[in-house]
Amino acid sequence: MTTQGRNPIAGAKARVASGDETAAYEIDGTRPSLVAYPSDTEQLAEVVSLAAHAGLSVTPWGGGTHINLGNPPESLDIVVNLAGLNRVIDYSMADLTATVQAGITFSELQKTLTDEGQWLAIDPPLPDFATVGGVLATGLSGPTKWQYWGPRDVVIGMKIVQPDGVVTKSGGQVVKNVSGYDMSRIHIGGLGTLGIIAEVSLKLTPLPRQQVTLVAPYDSAQACIRSALDVFHSDIVPLAITALDEVAASRISGLDTGRSHALAVRLAGRPKTLDRQRRAILSTLERTGSGTIEALEGDDAARLWRSLADFAWDEATRPLLGVRATVTPSACAELVETFEGLTTPDGGEPAVVLHPAHGTVLACWYSDAELSDSSIANLASAARNIAEKAGGRLVVEHAPVGTKSLVDVWGEPAGPIDLLRRFKERYDPQRLLNPGRFVGGI
Repeated sequence: MTTQGRNPIAGAKARVASGDETAAYEIDGTRPSLVAYPSDTEQLAEVVSLAAHAGLSVTPWGGGTHINLGNPPESLDIVVNLAGLNRVIDYSMADLTATVQAGITFSELQKTLTDEGQWLAIDPPLPDFATVGGVLATGLSGPTKWQYWGPRDVVIGMKIVQPDGVVTKSGGQVVKNVSGYDMSRIHIGGLGTLGIIAEVSLKLTPLPRQQVTLVAPYDSAQACIRSALDVFHSDIVPLAITALDEVAASRISGLDTGRSHALAVRLAGRPKTLDRQRRAILSTLERTGSGTIEALEGDDAARLWRSLADFAWDEATRPLLGVRATVTPSACAELVETFEGLTTPDGGEPAVVLHPAHGTVLACWYSDAELSDSSIANLASAARNIAEKAGGRLVVEHAPVGTKSLVDVWGEPAGPIDLLRRFKERYDPQRLLNPGRFVGGI
């Protein structure tokens, strides 16, 4: 950034900081020159507009929980901290909808909703710090994705600040480009590379009356995942089905089954319905399980599912290398077994967490040794080859910045990459919003 001794966005109404305060906003080893703190959409738009006029890059920052997801930034002139945009703008209990600013934390929103017997039915990592805008921008969800939805499915409208500072809305009056594409869809999971989410309207879900979690131990990945798929194909629809190996279990407090793998099934419903579901799932698990099936309720169950949703993102489980593979449910068993055979150069086995109903496999490697970037990159490449041979795709979610220079964290672009590039060229021709961090270097 060339400022010639002056602050190029000094006229902004938002507070703007430089110097030591910017150290807390480093991304993959790059530190911004300025940090802006808007308190409403108008201030956010003004900062972006001034930055665009000065030719400065802008990166949005929510809670910072997933800020290193993606490629290292091409440039990082200004970070815009959205914590000041933290209000519930409208909440209609009768219509099961809410409109909120992007900087509200996920847990703060959920508290407002649960007090009224409702919730936003996604369970992203680290909800006490992650913001609604950040969750949508990363596209991350949790174990309940199968029964309910991912982030794309709960959004009914957005207010977006475009790269030139213009504020647009999607939803009732959908913003489209020449091809007629609904622009709200590309901002979810887009890392703020095409626009910054300022406000979002969401559809809500009534809270389940009661819940119970059944945890079954197994002596092998095959038996565990076979049982999980039996549940998946049954007439019962749990809130979540999650399997994990003993390496992952060892990092979750209070989850020591004494076996190589464990399966957790989360059930919910009215009392009679829940009792019927519980009996049916117990019967399924008992046919293939190899030990005592434990039933968890209340705080014990909540802690388990919080740990599973946070896995790889909290301090206790953040890995040296972490990948997320997506395959068909039928390919999960072979993928997990192959992943478990991949070890670090010093023999470290991976921790594997699997959500078989939506084919998501998380694999994390840890090491006490100082491994080279090339050895970590080789491990990531091997994991990607395995996922692709299984017909899936793999994203590197955690890796040292030196490793990211050796392996593309997103892998070969899939889907409408040419369309996304056209969007970038049209809406951000100067490449100023979070440049280079998204898939295909967008």
